[in-house]
Amino acid sequence: MQSSCMHQPWRKKIIKIMVLLHSADGLAWQSPPKGTSLKTLSEAEEQGFILIRGEFQKCQFRLTELGSDYVERDKRRLEARRL
Repeated sequence: MQSSCMHQPWRKKIIKIMVLLHSADGLAWQSPPKGTSLKTLSEAEEQGFILIRGEFQKCQFRLTELGSDYVERDKRRLEARRL
């Protein structure tokens, strides 16, 4: 039997984007976490969650208002699941 992720490749993309968004320290410009690909950064930017500046090796990102709201909502959802 194959895992559900094999049938839903979009889940891996969303998980990578969520890890990126949750790694953000406020709304300031910051370096992405180690191992974050340009593809993940581009996908998050396309969805309006982050802004990107700089070039390949010196790329920085910051959350947009949409990204910040999304992270806060997700943190509340995760906290509610723990209770």
